[in-house]
Amino acid sequence: MSAPGMVECQVCKVDVPAGVYCGLCGVPLAEHKSGDGPHWLRARAFSAAPGQRLLSPALTSSLFPHLPPRSRQVFLMGLGLLGAALTVATVLRMPAALIAIASLGLPLLFALYLRESGVSRDIPRSTLALTVTLGIALGVGWVLLTGAALARAYGVPLGAGIAGDRILRDGIGVPVGSMLLMLVPALVARFAWRGNRESLDGYAIGALGALTFTAAATLTRLAPQFTTGMINRVRPLDGLLVEAGIRGIAMPLTAAAVGGLIGTALWFTRPPSKVLKNRGFVRGVLVLIALAVIAVYASLGVVDVARIPQLLQLALHLTLTGMALFALRIGLHLALLHEAQDEIRADEPILCLECDHVVPDAPFCANCGAAMHASSRRSRRARRDDRPIRLAEEPAAEEIVVGLAPGYSLHSGTFETFQQPKTSFRHVALVLGIAIVVLAGGLVGLSGVISKPAPKYICPPDCGSPPMNRAVEINPRFTSSDGAFSVSYPVENAAYEVAKHDNGVTAVLQAGDGGTMQLFSRPAEGRSPREIAVDLVNKTFPDTKTAYEIPNTMVGYQPGYGLVADLWPQGAMSSSTRMRVIVMVAVKNDLALIAGAVGPYRAFGPDFGSGKPSAANLQLALDMGKYVNSFSWRGDPPR
Repeated sequence: MSAPGMVECQVCKVDVPAGVYCGLCGVPLAEHKSGDGPHWLRARAFSAAPGQRLLSPALTSSLFPHLPPRSRQVFLMGLGLLGAALTVATVLRMPAALIAIASLGLPLLFALYLRESGVSRDIPRSTLALTVTLGIALGVGWVLLTGAALARAYGVPLGAGIAGDRILRDGIGVPVGSMLLMLVPALVARFAWRGNRESLDGYAIGALGALTFTAAATLTRLAPQFTTGMINRVRPLDGLLVEAGIRGIAMPLTAAAVGGLIGTALWFTRPPSKVLKNRGFVRGVLVLIALAVIAVYASLGVVDVARIPQLLQLALHLTLTGMALFALRIGLHLALLHEAQDEIRADEPILCLECDHVVPDAPFCANCGAAMHASSRRSRRARRDDRPIRLAEEPAAEEIVVGLAPGYSLHSGTFETFQQPKTSFRHVALVLGIAIVVLAGGLVGLSGVISKPAPKYICPPDCGSPPMNRAVEINPRFTSSDGAFSVSYPVENAAYEVAKHDNGVTAVLQAGDGGTMQLFSRPAEGRSPREIAVDLVNKTFPDTKTAYEIPNTMVGYQPGYGLVADLWPQGAMSSSTRMRVIVMVAVKNDLALIAGAVGPYRAFGPDFGSGKPSAANLQLALDMGKYVNSFSWRGDPPR
């Protein structure tokens, strides 16, 4: 028979203080409801915020699990402030400010969370410094290692599908490699850790390492945008909005969720009493969560290389972010429910910060079910050093709740007790605002200093070289398999890697800026050259912006149509670059002959190109001209 004020928990079979929840295992003491799931899951109440169901989406309680309810509201407004600042920087077309907010906004807010919750005092400063330093170094190093390869991969042939090797390398290899590297700070900190481990300590270290890695990688990948000037009037606004959504929202939230979840797993320890209890279920769920996390990061790269419209790309990124946050929420909940807890002191009262009630000092609040480990060690020590004390006057009989703590009232207002320092939105907004203004202002100023003004031609002397006295080039000639057309193509040497197909030639420039040139044919099927060119560009590169139409386009000395377009590849792992696409098409005998080039944008000027003013702004354009009019249809007279 249980002692007065005590009841036997039907799950852990131990006498615990009477209340709504078991103070030892955290499950409800009342009759289990069918919709609550198994006892070991406790889907009715999230461990860090019992007022919310486990499966309910709640960003702040998942991302900032140490915070009490009032502080969570403040940090939710902080997230809103970051979103507003990101939107303003995007609408004003200020790339440097956008990059600063997107890369550093959430890491700064997370650092404020660690300070306000007291977690930064629980974790040794040397561990925090090591985590941040490793994250920054690995992020910068990874981008420098993979950035050039990714930039060259953007020059895909017109009309071509997605190559399998690109899916494996850029779509899966780079994202999974990024995920593994951003977990290194947590692994190093785990091996260097001394003393007792708590899951949320691991969450804080894992999320901090992942956020600093992602911030450093984002700054490095987007650094070329600093040279575009303080205001970018060229790039479409919808593209900037997509970049802000992916770089400033999806990427950092996904990184925090993945890094925090792995850190939670590294610091998780099961108590001796639960080593074998529900072992298969808990382990199975954790394995599924780990697989889901890997799948999420691999999916990020596949979405980036899929060449889909940018708004759909953003929607898929946000969907994957939601999945990562959901996995994090379940992982944190299970870790708090099943990890080794503090010793239970049923006869000692303590204030629960979640529900503001005085309850027995136990791993879980007997009134709301909040996990004691969902608050920092500093907070727990302070509340135990300053336990609730009975005031002189006795409470009314109806205020006495038998079993919570012998002779103590349920309501904390009856006691003098520890008061949790309140987080002020003014303080959070002030610190965050000053940091953003200083960092964004500094980067905007840097952008203004290093950006180059548009070149001005003065002729003479900037007249370029005359088109004479050049050596005659004899290039090999390609003839299609059906003999419908022929065309000259570059000699395969150190400059070009040439591939021949049934309908044409693809030449990949191996030197300089790189890029891909194509000389090929397509059945016209009654379409005009303009329809063919526009359809080809839109199918291969959605969301391009037409720079201009080429006047008096000639292909094989046949009048046709040409256009020049720009695109800015989007993605979680993509480097910042402006790509230029040139397409020229002519139709004869219902056969379209097409010359196309794709490569990095490079402004022509006195120090680059032929020396003459030109709007081509693509290195391949310097060599492409000699092949465009080498096309000939079947039956054309020899030239």
